[in-house]
Amino acid sequence: MPFLRVGCKRIHYTDFKPENHEARETFVCMHGLGSSQDYYHAVALGLQAHKFRCIMFDTTGAGRSPYTQIEQSIQSLADDLIGILDALEVPKAIVVGHSMGGIVGAHLAAERSDRVVAAILIGPVYPNDSIAPVFEKRIQTVEKEGMEPMANTIPYAALGKKASPLAKGFIRELLLGQNPAGYCSNCRVIINAKPPNYSKIAVPVLILAGEEDKSAPLEGCQKMFDEIGTSEKRLEVMKGVGHWHCVEAFEDVGKQILSFYHEIQ
Repeated sequence: MPFLRVGCKRIHYTDFKPENHEARETFVCMHGLGSSQDYYHAVALGLQAHKFRCIMFDTTGAGRSPYTQIEQSIQSLADDLIGILDALEVPKAIVVGHSMGGIVGAHLAAERSDRVVAAILIGPVYPNDSIAPVFEKRIQTVEKEGMEPMANTIPYAALGKKASPLAKGFIRELLLGQNPAGYCSNCRVIINAKPPNYSKIAVPVLILAGEEDKSAPLEGCQKMFDEIGTSEKRLEVMKGVGHWHCVEAFEDVGKQILSFYHEIQ
């Protein structure tokens, strides 16, 4: 399996490059809590077919990237993404972030426009103090009982009505595969997160919001959209979709990304 060394971390990654063509653009994709790079697999294959390069990776303590026992933050996760671009010699990329990764994507769009072409925020969480009790309770549950309770509830509570049984089973498997300590660490990332400097963002931004998303509600996505500084921004609401957009409706996500890319060119 391919790993990158980023500081003290071993990051598992996948690099989809278009066959026999120079990449039109590079996308680098960060997943959310309880997930892995495979969240983006179907979307990345579609983008690769359109001659784009897609880099996906497991954040520390999730998927196949070992947990380091070192507490993470939005800044450290952002530094990891930049470290991956450095290691793969990618000067600039379109940053794609889901959920917690959407906080990181917005932070990078605001603070690292030298490396970010545009940002695509999929069900991005708007950090606020009211969400802390939810994740504190998750930490208590996982520390006591492991990942099974999360796997038995999240696939059914966090998806929209369009989600197939296969999508629910896939998300259940993602959750069961998590390192419990790594999952709790990423819960603390969300608890401690502060809103990025949205007004500072000058690169193009696409926000994809799930109509039935309870984890990153439309109200938070709208608030974020209103605060984002760039005039090149779009907010699209995906009908019948909950919080796991790329699993529930990967074809629709791909179409929205392609449409956005052609618009900003």
